[in-house]
Amino acid sequence: MSFRGRLSLFFTIIVVVPMVAVALVLFSLTADSETGKSDARIAQALQVAIALSAQERREARQPLARVARDPELGRALASGNAAAIERRFGQLRSEQPTIAAIVLDRARGGDVRSGTRNAVAFATAAPTTTAGRRVGTLGVSVTSARRLAEQTRRQTRLDSRILIGDRVAASTLRERGTRRATDGDVDVDGVPYRGRFQAIRSSVGPTERVGVFEESRQLGESVSQSRFLIGGILLAFLLLSLVSSVFVVRALQGQVDQFLQAARRLGQGDFSRPVPIQGSDEFALLGQEFNEMAKQLEAKIEEVEGKRRELEQSIRRVGEAFAAGLDRQGIVDLAMDTAMNACAAEAGRAVPIDKRSMKASYVGEDSDRMRAAMERAEARALEGTDPVVASEANEVHALAVPLRAQLSQDEEQSNVGVLSIARSGEAFIAADRDLFAYLAGQAAVSIENADLHETVQEQAVTDTLTGLHNLRHFHETLDGEVERSRRFGTDTGLAMLDIDNFKRVNDTYGHQQGDLVLQEVAGVLRELSRDIDEPARYGGEEMVVVLPQTDLGGAELLAERMRAAIEDLVIDRLDGDGTLKVTASFGVASLPSTAAERDDLIAAADAALYKAKRSGKNRVERAEAAPAAS
Repeated sequence: MSFRGRLSLFFTIIVVVPMVAVALVLFSLTADSETGKSDARIAQALQVAIALSAQERREARQPLARVARDPELGRALASGNAAAIERRFGQLRSEQPTIAAIVLDRARGGDVRSGTRNAVAFATAAPTTTAGRRVGTLGVSVTSARRLAEQTRRQTRLDSRILIGDRVAASTLRERGTRRATDGDVDVDGVPYRGRFQAIRSSVGPTERVGVFEESRQLGESVSQSRFLIGGILLAFLLLSLVSSVFVVRALQGQVDQFLQAARRLGQGDFSRPVPIQGSDEFALLGQEFNEMAKQLEAKIEEVEGKRRELEQSIRRVGEAFAAGLDRQGIVDLAMDTAMNACAAEAGRAVPIDKRSMKASYVGEDSDRMRAAMERAEARALEGTDPVVASEANEVHALAVPLRAQLSQDEEQSNVGVLSIARSGEAFIAADRDLFAYLAGQAAVSIENADLHETVQEQAVTDTLTGLHNLRHFHETLDGEVERSRRFGTDTGLAMLDIDNFKRVNDTYGHQQGDLVLQEVAGVLRELSRDIDEPARYGGEEMVVVLPQTDLGGAELLAERMRAAIEDLVIDRLDGDGTLKVTASFGVASLPSTAAERDDLIAAADAALYKAKRSGKNRVERAEAAPAAS
């Protein structure tokens, strides 16, 4: 079977057959659904008819009460004279025109009735004589079967039939004679109907039944319309599926043809064994072409394996580059080594211009002719603007690339060094120049990243306003000195200062003037601190100095020198109107003479500082000696 035939069979199985089954099921469900809707309408109409009958029965209660209380009727009932009772019934109906009929249902002696024989919805009572003897059941009706049938039709728009016993008392259908009260499909004078009967509660006379009917012709029309709609939708879907299948078949055949052309054109693929060929269709032809490609690829396997090994080596170098990403010299050396291997160079070197960024290095053959060729290329690279410069001297070919980097945000991008490689004999090709320029560019980027990392590290522990270490670094430094003091039994001093009346400076001259005061005071601390000391900004106008290997006396002497230097400061006012003078108060403490723990040391220095504040400011106070351990 051809490819097209298989697709056609597949289409028939998955589309046509299920759609036929769905159509049959939907047609059956439609008939059931429409029949259910008709039965629901009939049941609802029956409830309306019963409710109307109950309403008429309630309206008959008042006339019933007047009839039951009539004295003359009471005497007639007591006498048991049927003629007298019927005569009084007629008189009462004349007095109350709303009464359609009055009935007395006697257990013995027969019924006594006055009024229309088609009256329904009787309200009933059980009258008794003065002696207390019950004389039967008295019923009064204010409506007729015709009226009830017409009310039902008006409110439900369905035909109705009222039966009293087996007699049709009223009907909105065009019928004659007596009909049985049967549910379901009935034929009334040749017209098919679907109906349902239900008995109406009645305590006098024969049983009353109400029936509601809907023409079956309307039900059949609804079923036919629904089936027509469903059939149209399914037919449209079938046609759409048929058209789609035609396009799909053509598209698949076109794809197969494209596969065959691609197989012949490419002539390559990675197949370890031949593709099995079955039959003679398009897929079999495609398998034959792939087998031909597999044979041609065998000659390419060795070349691919070699490229794979080179790729593995390159990946390893990239991994090493990531590992050395923050090591400037490691990046430069790695770039040089990679360039020499990739470009088959015999010598290479890195020459720094900014010694902060890199160091000089040389790899490979160290000879005068190699150095001469690289120096010539380096000079031309630094003088010009080309990304890579080629040079030749004494049959030695060299390439040089300047390393341009921005070492800080305040500086422009500039040359920080130059990389060069050289080899004798064959000149470097364009691919070598591009690769060398790329590697040098990556090395320059890595130098910038390393510098940025160091800058970020420094900013993380530095107060940006004063340039001193921040509070975090202060605590880390003090923790280390406290531990060292415990381990080696040495002293550690701490000086804490607060600029006097600093709030007045801010309020009078502005916060920018206050910032300048903080910077000047910080400069004094840096200038007078030893190399091992750690001045830091504690917060606001408070600063501290960690003094390793310094006892309380030494801390007091250093604090006094700092206090005097601050007092001698002459700070220019930013508004240009004169200068400012400031002073500072100091508190000093030390381990272990005034405290045993880090927090105790800070608290002791802080207490001494505020003692200096209370004692007149611009002075140095020592912390109280720590209490002896008990």
